[in-house]
Amino acid sequence: MTDSYVCPHCGRIEERPYRVRLIVLTCPDCGENGRFLHESLVDRLDEVPEPQRPEGWEEMPLDDRLRYAIREGLLNVGFTGPI
Repeated sequence: MTDSYVCPHCGRIEERPYRVRLIVLTCPDCGENGRFLHESLVDRLDEVPEPQRPEGWEEMPLDDRLRYAIREGLLNVGFTGPI
């Protein structure tokens, strides 16, 4: 069984045989280095209410969206325990 991680820049999916919140690597498609988010975290970004999203939300890399949402208290994501 594998888990899916999403490139924050281009959306490429990387499969890994372990389950963590994010992995840091260089994307083989777009060449950007970044924090590939577990697909469950990417899904949770949709929970951020549109009126509370900053201007340019859709253009922000996924990892920047996650950091913004956590910093602003829009998502509660623990970095220990189950995903």
